[in-house]
Amino acid sequence: MTNEAEEEPRLLTIPEIAADRGVSRQLVHRIAQSDPGFPDPVITPGSTRAKYPSDKVEEFFANRTIRPGRRTDLEKRQGDADAGDQD
Repeated sequence: MTNEAEEEPRLLTIPEIAADRGVSRQLVHRIAQSDPGFPDPVITPGSTRAKYPSDKVEEFFANRTIRPGRRTDLEKRQGDADAGDQD
């Protein structure tokens, strides 16, 4: 009989994480590569695909602060200022 507290967490692939989070695989891969807080991958015997412990992935996303990107559509482009000076 196994105790639930002693069970290993489920291992998730990047596509599975993406599907669970409702985001693209590319976004999850970029986060995994660039964010040092993302859980370390686990390589299982007989597989070359990295998998990530579900409990650590859940903890990572629960504590992750999402910062919006800078709005570049409101900035003047370099050539825009010059175009208005021509008469």
